[in-house]
Amino acid sequence: MLTRKTKPVGRGSTPATGLPNFVSIVEKYKYAVVGIEVVQDQPQRSSFPFLMPWDAQGSRNYRTINIGTGFIFDSRGHILTNEHVVHGASQVFLRLYDRKEAIRATVIDSDYRHDIAILKAPISVPAAVLKVSKAKDVRPGQWVLAIGSPLGLNSTVTAGIVSAIHRELEIGEREYPNLLQTDAAINRGNSGGPLMNLRGEVIGMNTAVSQSSQGIGFAISGNVLHDSIDRLLSHT
Repeated sequence: MLTRKTKPVGRGSTPATGLPNFVSIVEKYKYAVVGIEVVQDQPQRSSFPFLMPWDAQGSRNYRTINIGTGFIFDSRGHILTNEHVVHGASQVFLRLYDRKEAIRATVIDSDYRHDIAILKAPISVPAAVLKVSKAKDVRPGQWVLAIGSPLGLNSTVTAGIVSAIHRELEIGEREYPNLLQTDAAINRGNSGGPLMNLRGEVIGMNTAVSQSSQGIGFAISGNVLHDSIDRLLSHT
């Protein structure tokens, strides 16, 4: 009988037989991620070759319904998302993991240039909220997890790696100086959702994808988010 020598798996490493198990992260933080539905009086358009991952549908009264994602990031129930998700909104609604009905939300402050907005709604804060990390130790090749609402499919989970760091993009009038690039699947409706490491920390906020290729998505880095949150909340 032939036997094959194996080496013990070191502490904190992943067995060679499979991928990391993301179940515990999803179970802990799924209640902190929300779907966002926005009613706008005018449709928004994206700039080639990148698009903001949201969806738009015309309605009978010529208004549009856009979708995106957000996440609760503090004990007061503040919700972070992209500014382009709620830009020009006349009404904003949230879809929570454990509730069927939509809940009305308010934009309390936003930053157009850095594409960040903070929302508030009368909701119960979950036991575990998502903390934004400055992500100083992010490295290409590390595993990441995304939770969002692509095409309105709330609480969709995808995984991949950090493909690159410090990417720079210009999308319309917005400038993104410090993006994380990832191959985790990001689609229309994922905008504003968390990009998380294996510790459950938010290291980025999913923001844009390439229209001309697959597996090229971008997230605003945690250090930019962290600084913007402090500044925006100081105005409230």
